[in-house]
Amino acid sequence: MESTSPHIPPQPPGAVNALVNGFNAVANNVGLILFPVLFDVFLWLGPRLKVSDLFAPIIRDMAQMQASVPDFPLTPQLLTEFWNSFNLFSVLRTFPLGIFSLMSANLMASSPLGSRLEWNISNILLALAVLLLLTFLGWLGGGFYYYSVSRVALRPEQKVNLLFSIPNSLLLSGIWALAALVLSLPVFFAVGLLFLINQTMGLIVNLLMVLLLAWVALPVFFSLHGIFTRAQNAFVSIWQSFRMMRYGLPSLGWFAMMAIVINQGLDILWRIPPAESWMALVGILGHAFVSTSLLAASFIYYRDMQTWVEAALTWLKTNRIPSARA
Repeated sequence: MESTSPHIPPQPPGAVNALVNGFNAVANNVGLILFPVLFDVFLWLGPRLKVSDLFAPIIRDMAQMQASVPDFPLTPQLLTEFWNSFNLFSVLRTFPLGIFSLMSANLMASSPLGSRLEWNISNILLALAVLLLLTFLGWLGGGFYYYSVSRVALRPEQKVNLLFSIPNSLLLSGIWALAALVLSLPVFFAVGLLFLINQTMGLIVNLLMVLLLAWVALPVFFSLHGIFTRAQNAFVSIWQSFRMMRYGLPSLGWFAMMAIVINQGLDILWRIPPAESWMALVGILGHAFVSTSLLAASFIYYRDMQTWVEAALTWLKTNRIPSARA
């Protein structure tokens, strides 16, 4: 990253180098994959927590109203199929802080051990309480997962305090969850109205919202890294993430694209064995190793990118080149 001449700006860090170092770090500490492996085994073989009884009356009312809006995309049949297959335990896979999972989308009611035990919640207050509890547990498990991977990936001389990083990561997750809740309610309402008025317009607006979310997801994901890398509090870590996005977007986008292609491309392979087969364990192990390695690479890349941003801004000031305020 350092330039050979004071008149040449420093070069941004290499994405490939970070990926290689991340995979090497996890290969030398393979025990880290136990976090996603145990999580996926629970979602694969464990009981299913359903809320289909809670939504059954609403679906029946929708079936009676369907005659007035025959072309509405969400039909009672689709909703019934979804809630009958939905496993509330999948909420444990939280974002951005959470343990990576291959089986969070597993909708199968059976496993290699036979039919899975099912629990159904029919009380709305109990369902909300369980939802909040599972979300908190997902954040908490993700905090320990991120902390463990960052320690192995970076091997800092002075370790970040666990009692500092976990509360701040939980606070940051709560901030993003609150922001998502406040912003999503009017957006879903507006998009729903557009679908009722004009499906084409609704699809266009929905596509634009997906593109916006894809752009925002990058700084949101990296907003946690400052906590585990530089012992920053939640608010400073968020600011540093958007600051890094502002100055290092081309290189950052290239790293993100490579990581997504590797992860999603291999996920196609990991999902080939059916959930009813013990061969699915191979996919769970492969996904755990790759996803943990990519997380380790993201910590390495974040550290190098933050160092580069500071060096680049110092170079700009030294050479008296106008730049936007950091």
